[in-house]
Parts: sequence; structure tokens; C-alpha cells
Amino acid sequence: MKTNLSTHKIQKSLDNSLIIKTLLKPDIVVLSGIQELDNLLGGFKAGEITFIDGNSDLISIIPNQICVNTYRTFRSDTLYLDGGMCADPYKIAKYARIMELDQKETLEHVHICRAFTVYQLSTLIFDMLESAIKRYTPRTLIIGKMPVLYLDSDVKIKEAKTLMINNLEKIRELTYNYDLVTIFTNLDKRMISNRRNIRKILYSNVNEIVKMRQNEHSIYLELVKKQKEAVILTIANGQLRLQDFGMVI
Repeated sequence: MKTNLSTHKIQKSLDNSLIIKTLLKPDIVVLSGIQELDNLLGGFKAGEITFIDGNSDLISIIPNQICVNTYRTFRSDTLYLDGGMCADPYKIAKYARIMELDQKETLEHVHICRAFTVYQLSTLIFDMLESAIKRYTPRTLIIGKMPVLYLDSDVKIKEAKTLMINNLEKIRELTYNYDLVTIFTNLDKRMISNRRNIRKILYSNVNEIVKMRQNEHSIYLELVKKQKEAVILTIANGQLRLQDFGMVI
């Protein structure tokens, strides 16, 4: 069979252009505001989905700080799909004040939409999310308590798994097409279990998993896919850390 040279040249040109674009394109990142996590992860990257799992209290503040840092860094919007009554505009405003930003102006760039059932969440993702992206041109997409609704005992196991797979496929498509910084959180005070096979499905459909395990005096950070680790020491205000003496944790 003969090779279509013109098609081959076009394909080669497209491949080279893609390689050049990839090499020259700088990472677009949004920081969490937690130094140890930002150093470990390098920031939450555009075009990628990151799932934050664990039992640490810090997980609950990350979305608030991401909303503020998205606006502070890019003067851009955040779409926040709340799957478990975790979005708190007052805490977002409080962090904006800490960062010396206008609270009202910051909140105007955060668009919160709540879902109380997995069916409502699916409707938001399939029927409303892309139009909202086109309207607000956000930099960041957050889905709070992403796994919880799929574990609802009123939803059949097979249906929950199908909905999650379809929803994740749609989110991946939108994340890639619109170069979004997409973040899922667990926020359930415990690591997500593999009940209904939900953890396996979720873990295999994101770019990175950040595990945050809380101990009495520290928080253990782990990047599951990159296999990197770090520790946050939880100590009293004003007390020096080892880093202050030039030691690396």
C-alpha cells in the first residue's frame, strides 16, 4: 500500500507543531497558599485534574484559597460546583481580606452552584457547565466533595458507577479544551473508600492525587502518581520550624 505523502507531511507538520507548542508553553498554575503543598506539587496546573483526598482539616480551606488566588493571580473567575454543602463564601471573603483584596470584588468572580443529588450534579456537568465556562471564561473549576453523592445508598451501584464514569469523561474533555485548573476535594474527614469501586474509578481518571493525612503534630502529604512526599508540621504560632534553621523536611 502506498503512503499518501501529502497527508504524511501534514501529519508530521501537525506533530512538530504540537511538540513545539508543548515545549514553549509555560505551565499555568494556581497556588493553594500552603507552602509545603505548593512546593511539593508545583501548583495546580491548567489542563489537569487534581483530586485532594484525606482526613486533614487543611483540605477544607484549600478551595477557599484557590478561589482567591485564582482571582489575585489571573483576575479570573472560579466555577465552584458544591456537591456536599462545603462552599463557604464568608471564608472565601475572609481569605481575600487577608490577601488584601476587595472582598466583594473577589466574590463576584466566584460562581457557586450546589447539587444535592448525583442526578443534579450530572445535570450541572452535562447541561450547564460548558455554557457557564463560555460565559465566565474561568481559570479554575472546583468540585467540592466530589465522591460523596455517588455513594448515596438510594442510587443503584451500577448507575452510580456509570454516572461517575460519564461525568469524569465530560470534565476531562472540558478541562483539556478550555485549559482549566480542575480540582476535586473529598472533605469527608476520612480517606475515600473503594465502596462501589468509586475510588478506583476516580483515581484512574485524574492526573494527580494529593493525599493529606492528619496526625497529632503533623500532616503527611503524598503525591500518589508522582510518588513524592512531604510533611507539614502543625505547631503553635510563633514556634520555629526546622526549616528556619536551614533543615529540609
